[in-house]
Amino acid sequence: MVYHVDLLYHLVRRDFTLRYKQSVLGVLWSLVIPLAQLIVLVFLFDIVVPLKIEAYPVFVFCALLPWTWFSTCLGSAGNLFIHNRDLVRRPNFAPAILIIVNTLSNLLNYVVAMPILFGMLIFYGKTLTWALLTLPLLILIQGILIVSLGLTIATLNVFYRDIQHMMSMMLMLLFYLTPVFYRSQSAVENYRILYTYSPLAILIQNYRAIFLYGTFPEWNSLLIAGIISVVLCCFSYLMYCRYLHDVIDTI
Repeated sequence: MVYHVDLLYHLVRRDFTLRYKQSVLGVLWSLVIPLAQLIVLVFLFDIVVPLKIEAYPVFVFCALLPWTWFSTCLGSAGNLFIHNRDLVRRPNFAPAILIIVNTLSNLLNYVVAMPILFGMLIFYGKTLTWALLTLPLLILIQGILIVSLGLTIATLNVFYRDIQHMMSMMLMLLFYLTPVFYRSQSAVENYRILYTYSPLAILIQNYRAIFLYGTFPEWNSLLIAGIISVVLCCFSYLMYCRYLHDVIDTI
């Protein structure tokens, strides 16, 4: 157990360090994408076509950070086994740990951006409440969701390299189907089921609840997100175990 925790720590540290090695801005690059997206979305939907949502920049940023964590992890998951074939082929090394490393190292980008989010909340006069204590629970559920989907993508991409290319398209479409820059309540009644049973949509709405509105998560919806995430994780792990030897042979 101690060995695996130590291995995980060193791999996360290596992954995070190498990502910004020999760059001038270093870890600040992790803020560039969400801030650039924030500027564009605020310009479009707060100025050009105003959605008339109070404190719109912080409304978007609350959702943009978990979305960036999600999309970055899944966008890079496909090549994790392929680009780390030496580790995957090593005896007594569990390739699934690479998915966890990818999830945790990208979570650090979320943590780095957190002070900016808190600064925006204070700027807009939002009160920080005890509801923030539930943040680790939301992060845990999202982490399970990311690991489950990432493990599936990484395993399938070894056999079908189209998966990695498909993910770019799927993430682009999913961005518009997730209430990042709009309220899910704005959707037509017939399509609200997409937001009722989508774990990512549920999580984003609850991130907004604890950050922006200072209220505790909607426990029933969070339970749905948690159950779906755990079921997906079990399914992806069983599939991974089923094809693990084939993955090693193919790589």
